[in-house]
Amino acid sequence: MTIQVNYLENGIGIEIIASGIVTGEEVIEAHKEVYNEENFKKQKYKIVDRTDCTKYQVYPEDIEKIAEIDDEASRINPNLLIAVISTTSLQHGMTRMWQAYMKNNVFITKNFQDRISADNWINSYIETN
Repeated sequence: MTIQVNYLENGIGIEIIASGIVTGEEVIEAHKEVYNEENFKKQKYKIVDRTDCTKYQVYPEDIEKIAEIDDEASRINPNLLIAVISTTSLQHGMTRMWQAYMKNNVFITKNFQDRISADNWINSYIETN
């Protein structure tokens, strides 16, 4: 599997690391895993890091399904910050599509080109709120 899920800061943060060839099915399964965890209610942020992704085989119908999963999860924990690291224009475009597909759109989301910027945004947001 090319997706690794790590729990950070005793579960208040999650990072999803995508590397190599990534498929929509793998992304969907990772989202289901994260949102089925018992500690999802206490999570404050999620980082989706695609820095090491060499091929992104995620299609619009996959993005729509991911948005549905996120919409459902937002009913349980609407206060989640989501930082997405996109290193290619395809990844960036798919992130924009995902943001558009989310009906509830209550998560605070932002797209970044590098991990340092994403981490700084999350730390700054958590410190001020």
